[in-house]
Amino acid sequence: MSTIEKRYAEELNARLAEWHTGSLEPPSGFADMRTLFAVTIAFPFVALIVGWFL
Repeated sequence: MSTIEKRYAEELNARLAEWHTGSLEPPSGFADMRTLFAVTIAFPFVALIVGWFL
């Protein structure tokens, strides 16, 4: 095995270990989803109600 292959294998193992521990992504909760909720559910719902009465 060449040194490049060894370095690649070590780097790959290090990155996989980080990924498996979950340290790459911060914990997410409902507060992070507020904008998505507003855009996909709340705004269309309000638009439907307003459009019904116009």
